[in-house]
Amino acid sequence: VSPRKNPYLKPVVILADHWTGSISEGITIAFDGMKRATVIGTQLARLNGAVYSFEMPNTKIGFNISEERLYHVNGKPRELFNPSIAVDVTKQRPGERGDVILNSAMDFLKNKLK
Repeated sequence: VSPRKNPYLKPVVILADHWTGSISEGITIAFDGMKRATVIGTQLARLNGAVYSFEMPNTKIGFNISEERLYHVNGKPRELFNPSIAVDVTKQRPGERGDVILNSAMDFLKNKLK
């Protein structure tokens, strides 16, 4: 696409955790690679690459095989990517309510927008 006249220039965060996989893993890593967002959370699903589906001809049993390794623009394999701000979800503060990753993101944004 052509560059926009009025790009969004305020801080952007992407929340990620072990359920972030497939295309959401790719989008998260792409935003990080373009330096357009800060990724906050835990390790991602760590999928190794593009997956293709096949079917056994006689039994019709389906299966998937990873066939392509995918990479961050910095050359690191996608499955080794870690968020810029790691959140240890096992160490929730006493009395803390809600989502620990979301709370971390809100704190980050409050500090960025001061």
